[in-house]
Amino acid sequence: MKKLFLLVLLLPALALAISDMKWFDLSHWSAPFCNDGRWGHDATQSPGVAGGSWPQPLKNFYVFGAGPWIGAVMDSTAPETLCTFFYNPNSGGSEGYPTLCSYWRGGGDSLDRVYKYPGDWPPPASKFPMAPQDPRSDMDMWCCFCDSNPDTHISPGRPLGIDVYLTVFGYDDSLAQDFFFLKYELANSSGDTLRQAFFGMALDPDIGDATDDMTGLILDHLFQVDQETIRVRNVGFAYDNDNYEAPSSSWESGTPGAVAVMLLDSPDSLGLTAFKKYTIDIDPVTDAEQYLTLAGYDWRTGVYSPYDSGDWAPGDKRMLLATGPFDIAPDSVLTFSYAVIGSPFGDSGQAPSERDTSELALRCKWAREYFEQVTSIAEQPAAPRNVQPLATVVRGVLFLPPSRLSPPSSLLSIDGRKVLDLHSGANDVSRLSPGVYFVRETQARLRAQATRKVIVAR
Repeated sequence: MKKLFLLVLLLPALALAISDMKWFDLSHWSAPFCNDGRWGHDATQSPGVAGGSWPQPLKNFYVFGAGPWIGAVMDSTAPETLCTFFYNPNSGGSEGYPTLCSYWRGGGDSLDRVYKYPGDWPPPASKFPMAPQDPRSDMDMWCCFCDSNPDTHISPGRPLGIDVYLTVFGYDDSLAQDFFFLKYELANSSGDTLRQAFFGMALDPDIGDATDDMTGLILDHLFQVDQETIRVRNVGFAYDNDNYEAPSSSWESGTPGAVAVMLLDSPDSLGLTAFKKYTIDIDPVTDAEQYLTLAGYDWRTGVYSPYDSGDWAPGDKRMLLATGPFDIAPDSVLTFSYAVIGSPFGDSGQAPSERDTSELALRCKWAREYFEQVTSIAEQPAAPRNVQPLATVVRGVLFLPPSRLSPPSSLLSIDGRKVLDLHSGANDVSRLSPGVYFVRETQARLRAQATRKVIVAR
């Protein structure tokens, strides 16, 4: 059985809440969803077991647990980076609370649950006016959760003040049997702007045995499948090292495949700005470490390395697909959409370098086509992948026109610390370590601030 480092037991904090779990069980996928933000993790089996299986009816488990991470820089006299995780691969827990920020002090009621179509659909608009009322697929699910209960956070972390609305949907069509969709709506209920925020999907894949998994990244690649050229973007996936699993409680039979997560929609078409992989012994466990990981840094060294594209040794892997940064104004809502995909991936015993990725590419294509038909969101042109989108690259000198500055203005590191006071004209940044920084500009007349991203390169 997979071993967890139980840093904190979150169940007592949920004692007064209405915790609920329902299963998405359509076509080839079966996965549980909890209204504290976790999915794929069967929390009904203490201390929790893998719950995401594919392809049904085989009980072959691919997902031990998953859920979103949200990090932001909190503005105060001493800026700090905070991160709320709705699935912690180190403990199997969540810092989420199964209701909205505006309700959590009341402890919740029976309406705070996971809603599933066609059963108890739709969610009551009287309590959840943001919830969908019309089903969009053959199996819709919806729930909401927040991070406002301080008792669910691992000290010294604290709440950001966010609500998350999750819609799950999928189709029983022959081309859609191997994927389902997750739509996250992130609402800022803190009363203040959340700055330099990142949103990520953390996936803890266990393909049968947890210790022999591998990860891969398809950032932007063209695949030739028969006579068709298929473009695949923003995909992280996990697979088995030797493509063999002995029958067990987590693996019924057959040759292992791959489980993939594809980012389909993000604010300003940012796409995937970081893909980080790590193992159970180097999980980032503090808010600052988790924020750095979301931002594309190796939290152990502080080196900016946003895309962990290579994998050479099997292990108990985790992966984090992140996008950002962005500011979230009070009472505003941002949307993030993903496809979760199961796919064949090579023959039994075949070396990873020899495996055919065309089956996965086809399913990524079909998933994007289904998503665009439902949402009417077309794929945006890709930004150059040598830099993050919406960033300015500087080498040695950061030049700021006089019209841009009304002192005081400063250059901030990725964790919100001031590293340099800025002035109009040329600013020497040659001594700074390469990486992502933020120009914080103060418009004195309006008593307002604007933030833009720069990348310092050698």
